[in-house]
Amino acid sequence: MRNRKDLRDLLRETVKPATVYFQPPTGTKLTYPCLIYELSDIAKENADNRPYILTDGYSITYISKNPDDENYRKLAALPGCYFDRSFRSDNLVHWVYTIYF
Repeated sequence: MRNRKDLRDLLRETVKPATVYFQPPTGTKLTYPCLIYELSDIAKENADNRPYILTDGYSITYISKNPDDENYRKLAALPGCYFDRSFRSDNLVHWVYTIYF
């Protein structure tokens, strides 16, 4: 069974040299480019009116100073990963995804 640390390793392999953070505490000084991920959903499949399969869904935000950074495409290509939106804040570009892992 895959877990959160397996996802962390996959993210580290996919987007180099980005730093990967899991739910960083408020006030953490981030190093860019970076990925922030957190549990955001649990998909449930039922059988006989009981949960049969539970799949964790994570929100992933890739943050870069470079608006032409192509790493956002690498994340979109991951299995079970869906692009949600992008936005700019504090001169940083944010790409937001949901991945079921």
